[in-house]
Amino acid sequence: MLRSILKVVSPILLLPSLAVSASYPDAVQVLIDEGLKIEASFEAPGGLKGFVGRRNGHAVSLYLMPDGEHVIIGKMVDGFGQDLSANHLRNWLPKPDLTGAWETLADSSWVSEGPSDAQRIVYVFSDPNCGYCVAFREKAQPYLERGIELRHIMVGIIQPSSLAKAASVLGAENPVQKLEFHDSQFPRDWLESEENVPKDLREKVQSNNQLMEALSVAATPSVFYKDPDGEIRKIVGLPDDSALSEAVFRYPE
Repeated sequence: MLRSILKVVSPILLLPSLAVSASYPDAVQVLIDEGLKIEASFEAPGGLKGFVGRRNGHAVSLYLMPDGEHVIIGKMVDGFGQDLSANHLRNWLPKPDLTGAWETLADSSWVSEGPSDAQRIVYVFSDPNCGYCVAFREKAQPYLERGIELRHIMVGIIQPSSLAKAASVLGAENPVQKLEFHDSQFPRDWLESEENVPKDLREKVQSNNQLMEALSVAATPSVFYKDPDGEIRKIVGLPDDSALSEAVFRYPE
């Protein structure tokens, strides 16, 4: 007989029911009020009611207890250690609609590397305090020399200084040079208050942060590119070398 257990990954949240008037059970509604967007519900193992959604771009799975008054957020595994929640997210969480995303990315605040008349454009959400962003940019350089444009959408999400650093890149007379400076300083960090950032630059970075969330990406780098059929694709996190050469930076035939 298959044994099932419910395992929660940091931390376990057992939430009591609150008196909230909504179409969802109170214990789920309180999470919605805190910013969780429920995308789907389903019957989960063990007589539980499952829900999947997103919060701040992160995919979330949660399970309502049989009493209907408590919910557990986290990962469900079976007796063999199989990650059932991963299957729930894959099967029930709708893929973000990227229709029109290319135009939205083009209208964001970005820094360009590579030829401005390139036939292929790649977008990447980048935080100045992100080591994987530094690695991605380094791996991208040979491809840019072949005639591909890389547009860095600067965000500030990792450290308190991220917003100020991102704004300094967007506001620099030579943005690429400023980006290189921050790359050279990583992992060194220093406190830069966003209070000293000009309002227009602060709003540009905040708008990029919001765009990142709207596109359901919660990590940097997050890369957007077009496949040979012109469909928009994304990779969240640092792509491996084969993905870079065969997909992200694949030059148009």
